[in-house]
Amino acid sequence: MLLELWNVIAPVLICTAIGFFWGRSSTPYAAEFVSRAVMNIGAPCLVVSAISQVEISGQDFAQVALAALLVFIGTAVLGVVAIRLFIGKSLGGNSVDGSDGDGRSLLSAVVFPNNGNMGLPLCLFAFGEQGLALGLSFFLVQMTALMTAGIALMSRASTGLRAISADLAKQPLIYAIIITLWLVGSGTRLPLWIDSTLELLAGFTIPLMLITLGVSLSNLTTTGWWRSIVFSTLRIGGGLVFAWIAVSLLGITGTARNVVLLQAIMPAAVFNYLLALKFDRDPNAVAGVVVASTIMALLAVPLLLTFLL
Repeated sequence: MLLELWNVIAPVLICTAIGFFWGRSSTPYAAEFVSRAVMNIGAPCLVVSAISQVEISGQDFAQVALAALLVFIGTAVLGVVAIRLFIGKSLGGNSVDGSDGDGRSLLSAVVFPNNGNMGLPLCLFAFGEQGLALGLSFFLVQMTALMTAGIALMSRASTGLRAISADLAKQPLIYAIIITLWLVGSGTRLPLWIDSTLELLAGFTIPLMLITLGVSLSNLTTTGWWRSIVFSTLRIGGGLVFAWIAVSLLGITGTARNVVLLQAIMPAAVFNYLLALKFDRDPNAVAGVVVASTIMALLAVPLLLTFLL
């Protein structure tokens, strides 16, 4: 069991460590270029390629997506309640002395987990190609929520439905989602040359995701560790609770259930920090949650996988 567990976690740890030490060195890392390449080319190709190569039922795909939505709603409610109790204010701003961070940025850190950089590799190494395909279903729901509700939450300007729709229309991932739904619904197989091209382009996605995660973690400056621990516990513990409720209510079993539970306990996404930095919403508070929740996940993931495997 320990060897099987190590086989799952080791590739993730090693690739992330490469990025971490790269970030600590004096060697430049083109994080913006890599992120654009992953989000605009690699990730969309990975989504379509993974779905096209695996026999997966539309029911399983839809159930995982619905479970992801329920986890998103549950953690959002939990986060709002916790912010009111911990900070003592609504989402409108900081506590009275400004020491407890921005409510909106902390809510984002609780709600949006790292389903891409960390979750997808773990689903692949733990549950194979089928696990990756189902993990993508969870990832797509969370990514769509992040690109809509997440940006609207963090933005200091009023973001209307038209502006959000225009931004979504520019995202290649959205078109990958449409193609994926068509493939799953119709049972269509892509021509071999398209499938091979997508597989080739998708190949760089997961390694670069993990290396970029390590680089990002190496550059974070954190503050307020007690606050970080509290909201990290909400991210991982709350995600697990609502994921368990979701799979029980929806009757999800097998690999689909395992994927939902695993994706739900991922740490806060680094993208939350980037949004907080962009919109000036106390990025150090978010960085603290990202780092603390990542450390917690390194303990929580092996425990959960021991149970699931």
